[in-house]
Amino acid sequence: MSGAMRAELDHLVATRNTDIGKLVRELLARELRGAPDRISEALGQLLFVAIALDELLAVHPDPDLRATVIRLWREATSEEGRFHAA
Repeated sequence: MSGAMRAELDHLVATRNTDIGKLVRELLARELRGAPDRISEALGQLLFVAIALDELLAVHPDPDLRATVIRLWREATSEEGRFHAA
């Protein structure tokens, strides 16, 4: 394990007020139970929200609102250095 990864692990353990062994056991137990992947679940929910919002913007009385929101989103993500999102 790299020094940087170990530092991140130590920080995670400290913020959760636990120890490495307990954290690893919890991760393994979650995997063995087949618990849903929280990241995939969150991305699925985010996709639903994005599609719903896009449809609401598409039928909004202001025909320019959707384009304005997309432009503002692209500008904000570019300013944050998140070019892949725009």
